[in-house]
Amino acid sequence: TNFYYPKSAGKNIDIYLIDQGLIVNHEDYNNTDERTITCDAIAYDDDHGILVASLAGGNIYGVSKKANLHMIAVDFSVVGILRALDYILEHGEPHKTVISISIRGYSYYESEEKKLNDLINKGFIIFVAAGNEHSNCCGDKNSRDFYSFAGYRKAITVGAAEIGIYNYGFTKASYSNYGDCIDIFGPVPVKYPDLSNGSTLENKENGGTSSATPIVAGVAASIMS
Repeated sequence: TNFYYPKSAGKNIDIYLIDQGLIVNHEDYNNTDERTITCDAIAYDDDHGILVASLAGGNIYGVSKKANLHMIAVDFSVVGILRALDYILEHGEPHKTVISISIRGYSYYESEEKKLNDLINKGFIIFVAAGNEHSNCCGDKNSRDFYSFAGYRKAITVGAAEIGIYNYGFTKASYSNYGDCIDIFGPVPVKYPDLSNGSTLENKENGGTSSATPIVAGVAASIMS
């Protein structure tokens, strides 16, 4: 499948990724003449962070190849995520910033919803993953069908779509969560850098709403540029 994108390719737009970290010594991140790529920390398991950063704005596999990428590595605790959102609120530029969160939890936290709403109300665009349990993720905050961050209604929730039978069109991936809070679907599976064994050239394949979300965020950044 060919992917066509405008020359601007996300230029002067900031994409913040809240995830597990990033290692930048892969050819997918080597075009830093026109943009910045930063990571505030490298977590123990950084493969998931590499996945989302590469798809949002990697030089080879990414959608917005000229967008500024900012990885905020967290431990996925509520406190860690709130601190990451506070950092973006303080340092990000409204109407020029896209936030991608491929994190899924099972509990409602008023503090998380309030912080997301604060950012959205100030002009930040936030995309969150629906999750991969083939479940309704949009239940009431007090029900067992509530999933964070998908259930926080002001964010843009992303499901996963795959090529249908006989390669005809796209359909919801069988594992993708569903419900009335799903706003859009992103295409999977995808390729991204494989940094195992010290490789800086190899790639591997993955699917899931964690992949679909940064793809949609990258498209948004490209449109905004």
